[in-house]
Amino acid sequence: MRDFEFRFPTRIVFKKGVFKKAGELISPFGEKFLLITGQRFAQEHGLVDALKEQLPGKRLIHFKGITPNPKVPEVENAVSLAREEKPDAVIALGGGSVMDAAKYVAAMALSEGSPWEYATGERKFRASLPLITIPTVPASGSEADPYAVISNPETKEKRGLYSPYFWPRLALWDPILTHSLPVKIIKDGVVDIISHALEGYISGEEAVLQNGFTEVIIKQVMEAWERVSSGYREAMEILCWASTLAISPFLSAGRGGHFVLHGIEHALSGVYDFISHGSGLAALLIPYLEVVGEKRPERVSSLTKALFDVYHWETGISEWREWMEKQGLMQTLKGLGAKDLSLVEEKAWETSRDRLESVDLTREDLRKILEKAYD
Repeated sequence: MRDFEFRFPTRIVFKKGVFKKAGELISPFGEKFLLITGQRFAQEHGLVDALKEQLPGKRLIHFKGITPNPKVPEVENAVSLAREEKPDAVIALGGGSVMDAAKYVAAMALSEGSPWEYATGERKFRASLPLITIPTVPASGSEADPYAVISNPETKEKRGLYSPYFWPRLALWDPILTHSLPVKIIKDGVVDIISHALEGYISGEEAVLQNGFTEVIIKQVMEAWERVSSGYREAMEILCWASTLAISPFLSAGRGGHFVLHGIEHALSGVYDFISHGSGLAALLIPYLEVVGEKRPERVSSLTKALFDVYHWETGISEWREWMEKQGLMQTLKGLGAKDLSLVEEKAWETSRDRLESVDLTREDLRKILEKAYD
């Protein structure tokens, strides 16, 4: 295990029914708030009106319309509103895309330039408004991490960015808000959580304790999904907390590693922005493990042994594929509508070459992963 410095500045209130207390927890942050939501869920389920009722005497400005794989133009519109209204804090009410967009809005309210200049590293953030997250989907972990993803429709690119100014100040995790989610959204979230957890396990250094955490989290997510898919929505609370932990410093500290699989998927949904992040991961996960297993057999073997009690990594991956197929989680790039794999390969190699090479994957290996994922 390598030396590390640990920082986790987000206050998390994880409690069934905490959304009904959101007003009193948010009020100390100021008098004027900018609320960021997606296109429908928060409005249709009465969450926006409920939040307004909890903030009497406060001004709540609502920006709605953040789409999956949040895009530069819509984030720019939200930033313009923030710069004009000058809120005391930003509230994100929704899934990972909403929270990622809100991170850019909170930081860019106090910065110049365009979101893409920050995504590409041309500019650096220097400050941010306080950000409060109210997640409604267990998946991204964005409710309590310093990362955000944004897509550029013009260049067909999707980039992730780390910034210390992206850390939310407060996260209100109410599992009850997730009980009415469509099954498709939950499926995407399950694969995203699993993928977050295994990234450092495969690509990072040996860290027995952190790897043990990873094994337990993935196994519990798999079991929770089986319960949820059988109608027991109360098991959503396990997925909610696993969502936060899977991408947290509790797993990455002392282990390091890169988001290799995510780099490939970001290229995929950057080119085809109608493909959800979770669905893209569901198509790529098993092919990635099959190819990276040839480079790091001891890492993949260790993981499949913990999950399926299978010693050989190839047999373990076969068990994993069988489980995903049985649970209705498998996808193919062909089924998702991806056609030009060469463009995806080009974008993935251009933006994530360092990640791929960190686990000894070549461009030919990348092509093999995409071809295996196709059908």
